[in-house]
Amino acid sequence: MTKSISFYPMLFEKKYIPKIWGGKKFKTFFSSGILDKNLGESWEISVIKGFESVVNNGVFKNKKLDKLIEKYPTEILGKGVYNKYGLNFPLLVKFIDVDKPLSIQVHPNDKRAKIRHNSFGKSEMWFIIETEENANISLGFNKKIDRKTFYENLKNKTLDKIMNFYKVKPKDAFYVPAGTIHAINGKMLLLEIQQSSNITYRIYDYERLDPKTGKKRKLNKKLAISSINFSKNKYQKINYNFNQNELNPIIENNFFKIYFLRIKGKETQKIFMSGSFWILVCLEGSFTINCENKNHLFKKGETFLIPAILNTINIKGYGEIIGITA
Repeated sequence: MTKSISFYPMLFEKKYIPKIWGGKKFKTFFSSGILDKNLGESWEISVIKGFESVVNNGVFKNKKLDKLIEKYPTEILGKGVYNKYGLNFPLLVKFIDVDKPLSIQVHPNDKRAKIRHNSFGKSEMWFIIETEENANISLGFNKKIDRKTFYENLKNKTLDKIMNFYKVKPKDAFYVPAGTIHAINGKMLLLEIQQSSNITYRIYDYERLDPKTGKKRKLNKKLAISSINFSKNKYQKINYNFNQNELNPIIENNFFKIYFLRIKGKETQKIFMSGSFWILVCLEGSFTINCENKNHLFKKGETFLIPAILNTINIKGYGEIIGITA
């Protein structure tokens, strides 16, 4: 049955989500006519209920990704991913546009998320794309603390004093494992690659009022505190290479494998699927993706899902790409 289907790199409709802290960088980054200045997220690839990605090109146009996976599981996911996750697409990829600080928050690990929400946990990685002056993040504790100390700082609104603080610049990358307290501050645009989960426990939200309701946003202190890793976290900026025409590993773990690719010149980058789908995110420039002797244009701000059945693809052009696989 699948032999009659010609699989190809799939592009999806973006799902823009307004946020109280959202910015206005999407308009220039996506080169689109977006007018809403408070858009905080652009979901690129997702199977989260209510946010399922819809194909925007080719013979599968207007089809939802989760339904396509049900019909063509190994062709899209790859045998390795299917054997590990079944029909559950394991990743969520989105851009985040920050103008004001996000809440101080934490995400549960797989065990807690399964019990509480029948969901994956949420470990994630941030790749910084654009920044303005004083853009920074808070990630983990700067020392080992107990719950009493945590409660005292929460009560006194001084959590930032016991958290690691990092100024950020473009191409910085940070791993945020589930259980790590964190916050994103200052004006920046970043790419977030995470487990397929939409579970966030807010701890502190700066006493802000939601403009739609006029009320403070809901906090999840009890769930958050039971999920936090209180040890001194050693997660810092990830060091990786920037070699041209080469897949440079940023991070490889049980949840995702992420690579930085800079192509400049006439060389073609070949990617082997190796039992898994690939996700390609264009950060800069423009490219041609060639597979099955067909070319697909790929430009800044676009995200493609490459079905595993394609086996190999060739990328040619000028610019920078993030490559993701499971």
